Amino acid sequence: MKLMKKTVFLLASGLFFTVAAMAQTGATTSTTTTQNPAVKSGMKDMRHDIRDERKDKRERAKAIENGNTAKAKKLTKDIHADQKDINQDKKQLQSEGVKHPIKRADRQIHKQNMAHKG
Repeated sequence: MKLMKKTVFLLASGLFFTVAAMAQTGATTSTTTTQNPAVKSGMKDMRHDIRDERKDKRERAKAIENGNTAKAKKLTKDIHADQKDINQDKKQLQSEGVKHPIKRADRQIHKQNMAHKG
């Protein structure tokens, strides 16, 4: 009788710990992050600014290669304006609680580009 009580107790406690461990791991992986609409629009704006900056840099390189210095100077001013916008977006997003917004936007752009190629 004593042996049977011990076995039942052992099985019950093992079952309890297994269920508890599964409940913990399930709860941490199934949580979804809901983004604030301001954060979502801020990240979208930052992605657009980064894409604009990259486009301007490519066009400036072509303009310099072709000897068009006036266009290159204009594009340089555009690049600086884009960088200023990116830094403002970065500060605003960091105040909203986004960690490393520029790196995050770069990864999002890469992910979108791979999905588009794909």
